[in-house]
Amino acid sequence: MKPDRELAKKLDAIVQGTLVDGRAQTEALVASVVSAGGTSEQQLVRMLGDPSLDPELRADICWLIPRLELDGAQTLLEPLMSESSDKLREEAAVGLGLVAHDTSIEVLLKAMEQDASPSVRRAALHALGIFSPPRAAPHVMKLLLDPSEDEELRADAAEALAHFRHEGIVEVLIDQLRDASAKVRYSAAYSLGQQGDAKAIEPLREVSLRDHAATPWGSVSSSARNALDELAGRDA
Repeated sequence: MKPDRELAKKLDAIVQGTLVDGRAQTEALVASVVSAGGTSEQQLVRMLGDPSLDPELRADICWLIPRLELDGAQTLLEPLMSESSDKLREEAAVGLGLVAHDTSIEVLLKAMEQDASPSVRRAALHALGIFSPPRAAPHVMKLLLDPSEDEELRADAAEALAHFRHEGIVEVLIDQLRDASAKVRYSAAYSLGQQGDAKAIEPLREVSLRDHAATPWGSVSSSARNALDELAGRDA
């Protein structure tokens, strides 16, 4: 099977726009979807909404939908947040972040706060971080500050706050530089660098000198140093 001319052009642009390290994986995903019958945008939309199809195939289509820049893509993705497949809900959440439509904010907040799957909650957090709607900020901060939440999720919340613009975020992130979790401290330092507020400089400098706790991404002190470099670059 081959995609029609319009879809082929868009699919090729998606593949070429992928970083080199991930291009082969993207090519394989595209080939799999096309061979399953996804030869036009209309067919992709039909297949996405067909619950009889393999959830993995539908998740692959879900990955493509926001990147195809279809009009009203959020109306295709939002219903998928109620599907039983964790993978499908994950892809739908990230897709909604890429589409960045205001109608999706409540859907993503519900997933972040209530979904039974930690991976879907993390995907919803990531999605909210992508387009950073101001009214979602209090909810993300609440999750970050909840000590009963998993530290991985709280670290993701700290990272998601990197590009939000909302009163109190910088102060909350500075406070999290003293959190018991090194992962949370690492992500808080990163986000402070992205926020670009000079009042974070002294707290970050202190962390860069004393907090050498290790995380899967590097030491907390290295994250603080990178944040300081980011802040210095903004002032240059």
